[in-house]
Amino acid sequence: MSDPTTDPESAPRPVARPVTVTSDPAVPKKYKGVVVLSIGLPGSGKSSWFKRNNITPLSSDLLRGLLFDDPNEQRFQDLVFSNLRSLLRARLVARRPMNYVDATNLSPHERQGWIKLAHDYGYEVHAVYFDVPLEVCLDRNRKRQRVVAEDVMRRMSAKLQPPTFEEGFTKITNVRVKKKEGEDASADVRAL
Repeated sequence: MSDPTTDPESAPRPVARPVTVTSDPAVPKKYKGVVVLSIGLPGSGKSSWFKRNNITPLSSDLLRGLLFDDPNEQRFQDLVFSNLRSLLRARLVARRPMNYVDATNLSPHERQGWIKLAHDYGYEVHAVYFDVPLEVCLDRNRKRQRVVAEDVMRRMSAKLQPPTFEEGFTKITNVRVKKKEGEDASADVRAL
């Protein structure tokens, strides 16, 4: 018989225990559902991605159309986004498991309110980041029915910051454009 103090093969082995790490101990471990924020410039493919995945998101463009009969109306941003937050809050109160917000959400400051709202209701937050070069977005923008002025696009691009886990996201998916010679750009999706 082997002696466990001298024979390493018969020594008791440590038992592996799963470790749960959260960036914020105040965030509940058991979530009621998910809020997914799209992040990207106009023309980066956000709305197309939702359509391709058969998802109907809460959308700032849709809300502008409903409120002002014009998805291009930009004068009432505070009103549009306060209504959009109210719609998301209603979905969270109703305990809808999956919730999507289709807006540019360019900076951590712009995303902070959505993340806080989701966490306050016990939801985790995912980001879908459309990492598409400005020139591709500008080209797509020129071909759209609703065109954003180029100077506005360039200012928006200067504000765009990729999402981070430190902001409160539990999952970040990057959607990138791969362009092969002689072909149209296609989406390359990677989850982090």
